[in-house]
Amino acid sequence: MTTQSGITGLRVLIVEDDYWVAATLVEIISDAGAEVLGPVDCVRDALAALDSSPHVASLDVQLGLETSFPIADELDRRGVPFIFATGTASMIPAAHASRPTCHKPASRELLIGALCRALDAAC
Repeated sequence: MTTQSGITGLRVLIVEDDYWVAATLVEIISDAGAEVLGPVDCVRDALAALDSSPHVASLDVQLGLETSFPIADELDRRGVPFIFATGTASMIPAAHASRPTCHKPASRELLIGALCRALDAAC
């Protein structure tokens, strides 16, 4: 089972369009010992970042005028676990409703815990 430090050494893709939130996520995830991919702020760049083979991803739902659901669908297709780190959880479609969700602003414990739950569910 994954622990609170269970993301050490893993590649974590961060998809977030708010600069300050992204900076906070990068700090939390880096401090937990993971390698950060991104942050990226749009669907196109996130899909391109998948070539870096993330172990897990954190997705904001609303990315400007886009949503992260095409990224979620591709992560699901590739078998990569992910969470939604968002303030708009009500928008999450039924296909992804069972994914761990971390409501922003998120504490370190909530964010790392959600990532670990996503990884545990993938095992």
